[in-house]
Amino acid sequence: MPEPVIAGMELPDAELREFLGELIQGVRATPASASMRGRLGMAYEANGFPDAAIATYLQAESLHPKDFRWPYFAALLLAKKGLHEDALAALRRAMAIDADYAPAWLWQGTWLLTMDRQSDALLAFDQAHRLGAGLEADFGRAAVSMAQGKHAQAVALLEPFARESTHPHVHRTLGRALMALGRLDDARLATARGREPMPFGWTDARTAQTASYARGYASFAVAQSLSSEGSTDQALEIFKRLQGRHPEEDCGREQNFFFACNLLNSSSIAHGRAGRIRYAIELAERGIAINPNFMPFYLAIADHHRQLRDFDSALRYIEQGLALHPRNGHAHAQKGRYLFGLGRYRQAKEALLSALRFAPEKPITLFYLGFVEVELEDWGSAARRFQRVVQIDPDFALGHLYLARSLGEGGRIDEAGRALAVARERGADADEIRTTQRRLRQLAAQDDATLPPRRDWADAKLPAPAMRN
Repeated sequence: MPEPVIAGMELPDAELREFLGELIQGVRATPASASMRGRLGMAYEANGFPDAAIATYLQAESLHPKDFRWPYFAALLLAKKGLHEDALAALRRAMAIDADYAPAWLWQGTWLLTMDRQSDALLAFDQAHRLGAGLEADFGRAAVSMAQGKHAQAVALLEPFARESTHPHVHRTLGRALMALGRLDDARLATARGREPMPFGWTDARTAQTASYARGYASFAVAQSLSSEGSTDQALEIFKRLQGRHPEEDCGREQNFFFACNLLNSSSIAHGRAGRIRYAIELAERGIAINPNFMPFYLAIADHHRQLRDFDSALRYIEQGLALHPRNGHAHAQKGRYLFGLGRYRQAKEALLSALRFAPEKPITLFYLGFVEVELEDWGSAARRFQRVVQIDPDFALGHLYLARSLGEGGRIDEAGRALAVARERGADADEIRTTQRRLRQLAAQDDATLPPRRDWADAKLPAPAMRN
């Protein structure tokens, strides 16, 4: 087996040397492990050693040729070095393993266009579009049209995108296309919106994991846990220390932006949890100004507005984020919850169903969908949602409680009683248990008495939208 690639051992940063040294020793201890070499490669990439990362990824690939990640990660780094032929060769090996990963086709189209292979690039963007990369693929198609001098075709693709997207590169490209068509006033307006030099990008779930190998990520994970547990001041101390090495401005750069953006976003969330909502909003807004393509900023600022009971503003930010990332299931779920808060139940149901298309079988999304159907008095559908919730998460006490209520309202009193008994066993709120018992007795006796309006039953008991650090 080849020796591990060695890098970073001469640096004065003792913490980084120790971190990389442990990974190198892990490779030596298990020389046949592709996974260990891949982790070392991700650490090299995340900490600024691209050549060592490429060599290590290729070693990992030779040990496990069926793992998509290693040739894919190598391809991305090769492209950043301008080695597009080598990058495409590595990307082809990755796509032979998984040809249905849309970001890979977006990269392929981007690199082919850089190499002036316009027809091949268009085929790649078309395939990305078929795989669900709608707006990103349209931007690629527009870039091909620009390269071919088809400016009207580019404008037709870019104008709908620009109405929804705040990304400066979209507006800058539209401005160039409009200028070529002689639409000077429109071109000046688009160009003004595209002054920031930020490159266009897209969400790539597989590359995001490399950020966890940046030096300091273990401390970041500890800080996230402290924040979620309520120890926000301790968490913020760690975030501030880490920002000394990963400052806010790194969030707006093409490379290694992920950790810096996460630090800023997590700081915003921690301040929000500490009750400093206005400052938390200010931080998230600053994040959007630095990198308007980073979806977590929109989720965070929306949740801050939710805490202020300003559901209209929360919804506005979620919709801005979804314009950039329309396949983000978590964002669709949040949108559904905010629409629920506004009493727009049918629209909330549509949003929650969209969330389940992109992130299937999420218990909390299913729960809120069931709760929407309670408001719509669709008892059969509500019961099916809550039944699925408790199948996935048998310890979800509120799921059992609302399953009992939905079954009861639907006339299935015996089943409702059994569900209520399980809710009690799982620790459901005692007052809610008693309220439900009274309602079931009324229903069993065909009493016309009613409970208070259903959305007052347990509004304070509903699980809050989960914030991601």
